[in-house]
Amino acid sequence: MLIDANIRLINSNGEKHGTITARIDDKENFEVTTLRVDVITDGRHAVVEYTQDWQLDASRRDLTINALFLDLEGTVYDYFDGIDDLKYSRIRFVGDPIERIREDYLRILRYFRFFGRLANENALHDKETLEAIRQNANGLRHISGERLWVELKRIAEGRNAGPVLKIMLEQDIGQYLGIPSNADLNQLEDHWRKCHRAHPHALTILTKLFRNMDELVKFEQRMKYSNECRRLSQLLVVYRDEIFLLNSSSIDPLKPYKDLLVDLYLFDPNIKEKIIELLKYQYYLSEIQQLIEWTLPHFPISAGMLALKGIKQGGNYKIILHELRQAWKQSNFKATEHQLLEETLPIILKKLKTMETLPSNHEKTIVNPPAFALPKRRKHKESTSDNLTTVTSRK
Repeated sequence: MLIDANIRLINSNGEKHGTITARIDDKENFEVTTLRVDVITDGRHAVVEYTQDWQLDASRRDLTINALFLDLEGTVYDYFDGIDDLKYSRIRFVGDPIERIREDYLRILRYFRFFGRLANENALHDKETLEAIRQNANGLRHISGERLWVELKRIAEGRNAGPVLKIMLEQDIGQYLGIPSNADLNQLEDHWRKCHRAHPHALTILTKLFRNMDELVKFEQRMKYSNECRRLSQLLVVYRDEIFLLNSSSIDPLKPYKDLLVDLYLFDPNIKEKIIELLKYQYYLSEIQQLIEWTLPHFPISAGMLALKGIKQGGNYKIILHELRQAWKQSNFKATEHQLLEETLPIILKKLKTMETLPSNHEKTIVNPPAFALPKRRKHKESTSDNLTTVTSRK
């Protein structure tokens, strides 16, 4: 029928589970699922059998609010009081919570996601439900990190995320998510309350749970989220206690963040978004718009310019370029090509010449890479900076 209507079907893998996905106007996907019952379940996957019994299909759903049906005449079929649960903002499993959870352990996280989305702010969790979750939390160890992350991200970015995450992790499920069992959950909730109005990324909330990079890496290995997410989480953990706003009497209180943006942009074209998340993490919410509106300045020195000065790649080239960039940043990005080449460069060369006469164990400028995972470097025809390793601000 769909093929006759020239509607494209995608994700054919779902057919064995009774689901097809229709792509409408190449813009939006709609899942179409037949009635079915579970024949065999292992907590992750299910072997299904088709049925024509609506109530049997409803009985295999996770939550009562997800077990509602609407026919073409507008009649709602509600076998488990899902309408009342919606009316009173209750989140309940269909039938026995233990049985529903053991059919698919990811339902533990789905429960908390829907609770955060629909329950009243001061709503209480059903004691029987929480007990069922605690008894079966270890089933989450069999769920793939990709599936866990989809649900956890929605929870952390959802309504009432702070209180929901706190009560969720109090059920001893953190160990199956790569989260330290001794994480400070009161601190997590307080952190969310201070920055949630800025609509932070899930990781801007969740990284509060990790005291160091070792703890974060364990979480990343469990979640298996994207490189883009990994760069964000690592930047937050590395720099949250490294850079801060300057005193309000300074010319530009955001200068440390702008310097960081300039340093890391060559490695990550989306770095501004991540540094904005860092501001949210540190509760500098009123400064966010200023950084959004700030235009990244162009470093005025190129490889060709240095070549004309007799400086070729190799040797001290990276150090020279680094020192020029430092001088440019210290000038609030106002130093011109002429000032850098005619005034700053001679000073740098003289300093290097002096250093070469010092003993080999004398401390020299070291150019270090950023302290978090990097994407492939982008090619800049007009800039030499892609040929160097960026310096990061570290204590």
